[in-house]
Amino acid sequence: MTIFLVLAAIFAPLNWYAVFTPRPRLERIAKPGAMLFLILWFATRLPDHSPTAGTWFMVGLMFSLTGDIFLMLDRSQFIKGLLAFFLAHVAYIVTFNLGGIIFNGSLLVLAILIVLLALFLVRRIAAGLRASSNQKLIPPVAVYAVVLALTFWSTLSTFWRPGWIGRPAWLTAIGGGLFFLSDSLLAWDRFVEALPKGRFWTMLTYHLAQLGLTLGVLMALGLLA
Repeated sequence: MTIFLVLAAIFAPLNWYAVFTPRPRLERIAKPGAMLFLILWFATRLPDHSPTAGTWFMVGLMFSLTGDIFLMLDRSQFIKGLLAFFLAHVAYIVTFNLGGIIFNGSLLVLAILIVLLALFLVRRIAAGLRASSNQKLIPPVAVYAVVLALTFWSTLSTFWRPGWIGRPAWLTAIGGGLFFLSDSLLAWDRFVEALPKGRFWTMLTYHLAQLGLTLGVLMALGLLA
Protein backbone atom coordinates (compact mmCIF):
# COMPACT_ATOMS: atom_id res chain seq x y z
CA MET A 1 0.00 0.00 0.00
CA THR A 2 1.36 3.39 -1.02
CA ILE A 3 0.28 4.88 2.32
CA PHE A 4 3.11 2.97 4.01
CA LEU A 5 5.68 4.56 1.69
CA VAL A 6 4.17 7.98 2.41
CA LEU A 7 4.40 7.33 6.15
CA ALA A 8 8.02 6.18 5.80
CA ALA A 9 8.73 9.38 3.88
CA ILE A 10 7.24 11.36 6.78
CA PHE A 11 8.87 9.50 9.66
CA ALA A 12 12.38 9.51 8.16
CA PRO A 13 12.63 13.34 8.00
CA LEU A 14 11.05 13.49 11.47
CA ASN A 15 13.90 11.34 12.70
CA TRP A 16 16.48 13.58 10.96
CA TYR A 17 14.88 16.57 12.68
CA ALA A 18 14.86 14.73 16.01
CA VAL A 19 18.60 13.99 15.92
CA PHE A 20 19.47 17.44 14.52
CA THR A 21 17.60 19.33 17.24
CA PRO A 22 17.95 17.02 19.32
CA ARG A 23 14.62 15.67 20.53
CA PRO A 24 15.11 12.18 22.06
CA ARG A 25 11.42 11.51 22.64
CA LEU A 26 10.57 12.19 19.01
CA GLU A 27 13.52 10.07 17.91
CA ARG A 28 12.23 7.05 19.86
CA ILE A 29 9.07 7.17 17.73
CA ALA A 30 10.38 8.38 14.39
CA LYS A 31 13.48 6.18 14.09
CA PRO A 32 11.78 2.76 14.30
CA GLY A 33 8.71 4.16 12.58
CA ALA A 34 10.60 5.03 9.40
CA MET A 35 11.92 1.49 8.94
CA LEU A 36 8.68 -0.15 10.08
CA PHE A 37 6.66 1.63 7.40
CA LEU A 38 9.31 0.93 4.75
CA ILE A 39 9.10 -2.77 5.67
CA LEU A 40 5.30 -2.71 5.48
CA TRP A 41 5.45 -1.03 2.06
CA PHE A 42 7.93 -3.61 0.78
CA ALA A 43 5.82 -6.46 2.20
CA THR A 44 2.65 -5.23 0.51
CA ARG A 45 4.46 -5.15 -2.85
CA LEU A 46 5.44 -8.82 -2.60
CA PRO A 47 3.20 -11.46 -4.20
CA ASP A 48 1.67 -14.27 -2.14
CA HIS A 49 4.52 -16.56 -3.17
CA SER A 50 7.44 -14.23 -2.55
CA PRO A 51 10.52 -14.73 -4.73
CA THR A 52 13.57 -15.92 -2.80
CA ALA A 53 15.33 -12.57 -3.21
CA GLY A 54 12.31 -10.79 -1.78
CA THR A 55 12.24 -13.06 1.26
CA TRP A 56 15.94 -12.61 1.99
CA PHE A 57 15.70 -8.86 1.56
CA MET A 58 12.73 -8.73 3.93
CA VAL A 59 14.83 -10.57 6.52
CA GLY A 60 17.53 -7.92 6.06
CA LEU A 61 15.06 -5.09 6.56
CA MET A 62 13.68 -6.67 9.72
CA PHE A 63 17.14 -7.16 11.23
CA SER A 64 17.88 -3.53 10.33
CA LEU A 65 14.83 -2.41 12.30
CA THR A 66 15.99 -4.54 15.22
CA GLY A 67 19.43 -2.93 15.03
CA ASP A 68 17.85 0.53 14.94
CA ILE A 69 16.04 -0.17 18.18
CA PHE A 70 19.12 -1.51 19.99
CA LEU A 71 21.33 1.39 18.86
CA MET A 72 18.68 3.85 19.99
CA LEU A 73 19.00 2.53 23.53
CA ASP A 74 21.95 3.11 25.85
CA ARG A 75 25.53 2.24 24.85
CA SER A 76 25.36 -1.12 26.64
CA GLN A 77 23.17 -2.36 23.76
CA PHE A 78 25.74 -1.53 21.08
CA ILE A 79 26.92 -5.12 20.55
CA LYS A 80 23.32 -6.31 20.15
CA GLY A 81 22.73 -3.58 17.59
CA LEU A 82 25.96 -4.50 15.79
CA LEU A 83 24.92 -8.16 15.69
CA ALA A 84 21.49 -7.29 14.31
CA PHE A 85 23.00 -5.22 11.52
CA PHE A 86 25.59 -7.95 10.88
CA LEU A 87 22.72 -10.36 10.23
CA ALA A 88 20.98 -7.74 8.09
CA HIS A 89 24.06 -7.45 5.90
CA VAL A 90 24.33 -11.23 5.61
CA ALA A 91 20.73 -11.28 4.33
CA TYR A 92 21.49 -8.45 1.88
CA ILE A 93 24.60 -10.23 0.62
CA VAL A 94 22.55 -13.37 -0.04
CA THR A 95 19.88 -11.27 -1.79
CA PHE A 96 22.33 -9.77 -4.27
CA ASN A 97 24.25 -13.00 -4.92
CA LEU A 98 21.45 -15.54 -5.36
CA GLY A 99 22.33 -15.86 -9.04
CA GLY A 100 25.89 -16.80 -8.15
CA ILE A 101 28.94 -14.69 -7.44
CA ILE A 102 30.08 -12.62 -10.42
CA PHE A 103 33.74 -11.74 -10.66
CA ASN A 104 35.55 -9.88 -13.40
CA GLY A 105 38.33 -7.34 -13.81
CA SER A 106 36.15 -4.36 -12.98
CA LEU A 107 34.75 -5.97 -9.85
CA LEU A 108 38.26 -6.97 -8.79
CA VAL A 109 39.36 -3.33 -8.97
CA LEU A 110 36.27 -2.26 -7.03
CA ALA A 111 36.94 -4.96 -4.42
CA ILE A 112 40.51 -3.71 -3.93
CA LEU A 113 39.34 -0.11 -3.54
CA ILE A 114 36.64 -1.07 -1.02
CA VAL A 115 39.09 -3.20 0.97
CA LEU A 116 41.64 -0.37 1.12
CA LEU A 117 38.98 2.06 2.29
CA ALA A 118 37.65 -0.42 4.86
CA LEU A 119 41.17 -1.08 6.18
CA PHE A 120 41.80 2.64 6.60
CA LEU A 121 38.55 3.06 8.52
CA VAL A 122 39.10 0.00 10.72
CA ARG A 123 42.62 1.16 11.63
CA ARG A 124 41.39 4.62 12.65
CA ILE A 125 38.40 3.22 14.53
CA ALA A 126 40.60 0.63 16.30
CA ALA A 127 42.96 3.41 17.38
CA GLY A 128 40.00 5.34 18.77
CA LEU A 129 38.76 2.27 20.62
CA ARG A 130 42.19 1.69 22.18
CA ALA A 131 42.38 5.33 23.23
CA SER A 132 39.04 5.01 25.01
CA SER A 133 39.94 1.63 26.56
CA ASN A 134 37.34 -0.21 24.46
CA GLN A 135 39.73 -2.72 22.90
CA LYS A 136 37.16 -5.50 23.32
CA LEU A 137 35.06 -3.89 20.60
CA ILE A 138 37.83 -4.07 17.99
CA PRO A 139 37.18 -7.71 16.85
CA PRO A 140 33.38 -7.36 16.41
CA VAL A 141 33.80 -3.99 14.66
CA ALA A 142 36.41 -5.50 12.32
CA VAL A 143 34.16 -8.47 11.50
CA TYR A 144 31.26 -6.10 10.89
CA ALA A 145 33.43 -4.06 8.53
CA VAL A 146 33.96 -7.20 6.44
CA VAL A 147 30.24 -7.82 5.88
CA LEU A 148 29.62 -4.11 5.31
CA ALA A 149 32.28 -4.09 2.59
CA LEU A 150 30.84 -7.28 1.08
CA THR A 151 27.37 -5.72 0.98
CA PHE A 152 28.72 -2.67 -0.83
CA TRP A 153 30.63 -4.85 -3.31
CA SER A 154 27.57 -7.07 -3.84
CA THR A 155 25.41 -4.06 -4.69
CA LEU A 156 27.99 -2.93 -7.24
CA SER A 157 27.98 -6.39 -8.81
CA THR A 158 24.34 -5.88 -9.83
CA PHE A 159 25.58 -3.80 -12.77
CA TRP A 160 26.63 -7.12 -14.33
CA ARG A 161 23.54 -9.12 -13.36
CA PRO A 162 20.72 -9.79 -15.85
CA GLY A 163 17.50 -8.24 -14.62
CA TRP A 164 19.32 -5.63 -12.55
CA ILE A 165 21.03 -3.62 -15.29
CA GLY A 166 19.79 -0.02 -15.49
CA ARG A 167 17.81 1.73 -12.78
CA PRO A 168 17.68 -1.27 -10.38
CA ALA A 169 21.47 -1.54 -10.42
CA TRP A 170 21.97 2.21 -9.99
CA LEU A 171 19.54 2.43 -7.08
CA THR A 172 21.01 -0.67 -5.44
CA ALA A 173 24.61 0.51 -5.86
CA ILE A 174 23.79 3.98 -4.52
CA GLY A 175 22.02 2.35 -1.59
CA GLY A 176 25.03 0.16 -0.88
CA GLY A 177 27.39 3.11 -1.05
CA LEU A 178 25.23 5.20 1.26
CA PHE A 179 24.99 2.30 3.73
CA PHE A 180 28.79 2.05 3.77
CA LEU A 181 29.01 5.81 4.28
CA SER A 182 26.36 5.86 7.01
CA ASP A 183 28.01 3.14 9.09
CA SER A 184 31.41 4.75 8.58
CA LEU A 185 30.07 8.08 9.84
CA LEU A 186 28.47 6.39 12.84
CA ALA A 187 31.68 4.60 13.84
CA TRP A 188 33.88 7.64 13.23
CA ASP A 189 31.57 9.93 15.20
CA ARG A 190 31.31 7.46 18.10
CA PHE A 191 34.86 6.11 18.31
CA VAL A 192 37.30 8.46 16.50
CA GLU A 193 36.11 12.04 16.88
CA ALA A 194 32.79 13.82 17.08
CA LEU A 195 31.55 15.05 13.71
CA PRO A 196 29.47 18.22 13.33
CA LYS A 197 25.88 16.97 13.44
CA GLY A 198 27.28 13.47 12.97
CA ARG A 199 24.13 11.61 14.00
CA PHE A 200 22.06 13.69 11.58
CA TRP A 201 24.27 12.77 8.62
CA THR A 202 24.38 9.16 9.77
CA MET A 203 20.60 8.85 9.80
CA LEU A 204 20.10 10.83 6.59
CA THR A 205 22.43 8.56 4.62
CA TYR A 206 21.06 5.45 6.36
CA HIS A 207 17.44 6.05 5.43
CA LEU A 208 18.34 7.00 1.86
CA ALA A 209 20.44 3.83 1.68
CA GLN A 210 17.57 1.61 2.79
CA LEU A 211 15.19 3.34 0.38
CA GLY A 212 17.62 2.92 -2.52
CA LEU A 213 18.12 -0.77 -1.77
CA THR A 214 14.38 -1.35 -1.41
CA LEU A 215 13.54 0.38 -4.68
CA GLY A 216 16.31 -1.45 -6.50
CA VAL A 217 15.17 -4.87 -5.28
CA LEU A 218 11.52 -4.21 -6.13
CA MET A 219 12.45 -3.04 -9.63
CA ALA A 220 14.74 -6.02 -10.21
CA LEU A 221 11.91 -8.36 -9.17
CA GLY A 222 9.52 -6.61 -11.54
CA LEU A 223 7.32 -5.45 -8.67
CA LEU A 224 7.80 -1.73 -9.29
CA ALA A 225 7.89 0.14 -12.58
